[in-house]
Amino acid sequence: MLFIYGALPVGGIETFFMRMAKERHRLGLHTSILLLSLPHESNPGLLNEMKKYANVIFPDDIFLNLGKFTRRLPLLVPVKKRALERILENVDQIHASDGMHALVGYRLSNILNKNIVVTVGFYHYIKFLWGGDNVAWHEKVNRKFIFDFLPEKSLLFFSEGNRRLYIKHKRKKLTGANTFRLGVIDKKDIKVSGEVKLPIKIVAIGRLVDFKTYNFYMIKVLKNLKTKGFNVQFDIYGDGPLKAQIADEINKAGLSESIHLKGTLDYLKFDETVSNYNLFIGSGTAIIQAAALGLPSIVGVENVIEAETYGYFSDVNQYEYNLKGLDLEMISVETIIEDYINMNTQQRKTLISSHLECIDSFTNESCQKSMDELKYITMPAKKLKYNRWIYEFSRILDRVSMRFNKRHPKLTQFEDFKPN
Repeated sequence: MLFIYGALPVGGIETFFMRMAKERHRLGLHTSILLLSLPHESNPGLLNEMKKYANVIFPDDIFLNLGKFTRRLPLLVPVKKRALERILENVDQIHASDGMHALVGYRLSNILNKNIVVTVGFYHYIKFLWGGDNVAWHEKVNRKFIFDFLPEKSLLFFSEGNRRLYIKHKRKKLTGANTFRLGVIDKKDIKVSGEVKLPIKIVAIGRLVDFKTYNFYMIKVLKNLKTKGFNVQFDIYGDGPLKAQIADEINKAGLSESIHLKGTLDYLKFDETVSNYNLFIGSGTAIIQAAALGLPSIVGVENVIEAETYGYFSDVNQYEYNLKGLDLEMISVETIIEDYINMNTQQRKTLISSHLECIDSFTNESCQKSMDELKYITMPAKKLKYNRWIYEFSRILDRVSMRFNKRHPKLTQFEDFKPN
């Protein structure tokens, strides 16, 4: 298998690729990953961990060295054919999470007249929905390749809810698309205890970006809980464009001693670190990892402004739990935390056990097995035709547009796309 991606910061997709490489390595299966970036743009710890289990490839290893153009224009830059032959020798599937990356994989396969299956993972629910028809030409090519050219079995939605969302908005049946769950954890033996020590420690982990609104409303929740006399602490692990804004809100609320911005969490220390907390709040893959440790985990529904949630992960794990607008009752986050604090020991043990029992479908072993089966998909015999030069020109113009147009569909995707 060959993964194609940008760089490896610490995030849900990146750590998923690493876990799949690790599981495949355990089974004696070959894995490569092409990173269209420079080595220093990846998290050093995660990059070193990936190198233990996969052949890590950078643009200069496979394309002619044309400086920054090698990284930025992989659909145009000439390929080192002998290097490509070595890299694709043991590859039976090319996987990407981005339309352009999928087209790069398709190009590499065609150069050697191979018919390697290309698969695409839908790791964020509006990845190929934002903007509707109001997108640049290159993005239209991406979506044509994914929805009109690739076999439906090549599309990995990772949940039935996500597949239904695309059926509704793309007006396609997608009956053959895959919905197996994302591999996040290895089964662990966890000692269940309902005892707690003060302060009650709550943790969130992930990039500090606009759709992860729980990082903001938790400031108000903490303030209310402390006003009621509860001894609570909230730690936020992660980095991103909203870090300064969140820090400012914490200071305005006078909670700098109770809410801490801890920076990026070392991925290899996830279990060790998170095990020291009583509650987790968040979404994505981090909530699954937390639940696997027996940590009661509150779903941080994305783009929800008010401090409301569908509940604990153990109650809603079968749904696309981070998606706003599900037909599920919304509950006050403050009330959930208050109720947790007031639980007796047996009630907490039951809650912990429910989280440990719900993560079987999220094991790396199960996901890798399902992904590996995709290598038997047959790609279309007829080739996709599009102008790569116009495609890259469209990308360049679109980046310029984003710089000057603050209402660009990509910049307003979470405002303009309102799931019902």
